[in-house]
Amino acid sequence: MSDAPKRRLRRGAVAAATTAELADLGVDPAANAQAAAALRLAAELDSAPDPKAAATAARELRQAMQVVRAAAPPKERGDKIDQLAERRERRLSPSAGKDAR
Repeated sequence: MSDAPKRRLRRGAVAAATTAELADLGVDPAANAQAAAALRLAAELDSAPDPKAAATAARELRQAMQVVRAAAPPKERGDKIDQLAERRERRLSPSAGKDAR
């Protein structure tokens, strides 16, 4: 072990964006080790002392997020046909005529 003081990691823009993407994916970092590692790598990237360290952290973060995205549960997003059917249903519903007045 070295006697050098530990560096404090700051949570900047990359950590905030990573946290937001994990939330959008529905992945909890407390329950997913790869997601937790991604958050740590994002903080490392935000706190990188030089470009080489930043590049290394960015590469590892990209790889970690690829794994997290692949393992994330699929979202319930309908295709174009589902969207058209929903619009048609809203247009034809009795309450739609009241809103148009």
